[in-house]
Amino acid sequence: MRFAVLMFRKIFRLRNMPSYAAKVRDLVFYRTEKPAPPLRLQLELASVCNLRCKFCVLSVLRREKKFMPYESVKKILDESKAGYVQLSGIGETFLHPDIARIMRYAKNGGRFVKITTNGLLITGEIAESIVDSGLDMLDVSIDTTDPALYSRIRGADFAKVINNIRTVYDCRNLRKSGLVIRAKHIYNAENIAHLPSDVEKLAELPFDEALFLWVRDIYEGSNQNGQRGEFLPILEKALQKARELKRPGMIEAVNILKETLFSGTTADKCCCEPLYAPYVTVDGDLIPCCKCAMWTLQRPENMNGLKMGNVLTDSFDAVWQSPRAAGIRRAIIENRAAVNFCGTCSKDENAVFRVINRFSRKFIYS
Repeated sequence: MRFAVLMFRKIFRLRNMPSYAAKVRDLVFYRTEKPAPPLRLQLELASVCNLRCKFCVLSVLRREKKFMPYESVKKILDESKAGYVQLSGIGETFLHPDIARIMRYAKNGGRFVKITTNGLLITGEIAESIVDSGLDMLDVSIDTTDPALYSRIRGADFAKVINNIRTVYDCRNLRKSGLVIRAKHIYNAENIAHLPSDVEKLAELPFDEALFLWVRDIYEGSNQNGQRGEFLPILEKALQKARELKRPGMIEAVNILKETLFSGTTADKCCCEPLYAPYVTVDGDLIPCCKCAMWTLQRPENMNGLKMGNVLTDSFDAVWQSPRAAGIRRAIIENRAAVNFCGTCSKDENAVFRVINRFSRKFIYS
């Protein structure tokens, strides 16, 4: 709930209304080659991580160690005109040597700024820079509240990450910052049984909200997608526990996870993210969304199929408004089942976007 209120205050301001009106126009006329700037942008600052989590693509992917230069970050932020920016990707953001300066610059533009981290590199100094920059949200990937399971999944010390996040939490409270700290759990067959206890234990840890997601099918030949009926009793037990604790935000988090697992086939769903929420890799490649980032980085042919262009060698607008980008957006919006990774993605838009999309496809582009 706190996150929802924060998003409303930060994003839905009068000065942003023209951007939202333009994006509604884009949703109606989605084949346009001249869409408005994206509403959201995910910017990958680092290609490497200090962990090798079992279900992360970095456990099998070997990338050259790179950090996006500060001046390149400025160029993309300024040219994209996105009002919501996530400064993280397939790598640990707090490995970046200029992260404090980048956070300050991103917030100086009045943007809503979020970072996802594993939390293990956060020191007292970094905690202060997070709070003082005005960062809006810090997502901390922990995946479980069980220390032994955390060690098996992530190969690290659970107590250490919690102590680090408590440092941020205490600094936030001392300085009366509006920062929201959220626990992020990626569930799979190995840790889903712990969901009910996670709901209970998170109430005692230094987090304001939680985000529960199902592991994405990012590896070729993997089979994590599909409805998993055997997990339904676990989800119901977790919902009951959240209700007993009277935690609306936790109820919402469990329901989101439930919808991901039991929301029907891809053919029943709508995805317009390529129109409003693209992803930029550390090399400057612009791809349709954050969900396909891990897929595109596994093989050159994957990247070639979904890469819109490079926003470091060209201007952001030149890539965003190119015929190639328009073709990729159209392919995903009209027939995502035929587009590589998108064919198994669980993404579904909200009711408003679905209605707009149905109207457009029936009356504009029928």
